[in-house]
Amino acid sequence: MSTYTADAVSLLVYLVDALPEKVDRIFAEAEAAKTVIQAPSTALAEVLYSVSRDKDIRGITLTGTPEDARKALIGNGPVAVAPVDDAELVEYAQVVDEFSIHDALIVSSHRAHDTDAILTTDGVIRDAGYETVWN
Repeated sequence: MSTYTADAVSLLVYLVDALPEKVDRIFAEAEAAKTVIQAPSTALAEVLYSVSRDKDIRGITLTGTPEDARKALIGNGPVAVAPVDDAELVEYAQVVDEFSIHDALIVSSHRAHDTDAILTTDGVIRDAGYETVWN
């Protein structure tokens, strides 16, 4: 079964139903339990923070509560939580100099859990040689 690491942007774009076709297909497979999408708890916290501030995503204003978003992603949704644990911190220590704090946490989760790719729009991660999926 394929596994993916999702960043906050991909989760927010999922919530407003504006994913590009390839990533939308991956989320649909996860909804059908045919693939796994996991997100670091820090990325999920970013999403809940954004929802609490009614952030505009792709021209669509996020509405609802952070709890609604949590349920849509984790409670009833296709995303599993990848808590930041010692294995991720070991990886984080190796990549922290190369990335922003957010990107380093995504990359360290991807490395610690050996996922197939990262669902992200982030060119910095892609340009660093990590497998990403977006377009």
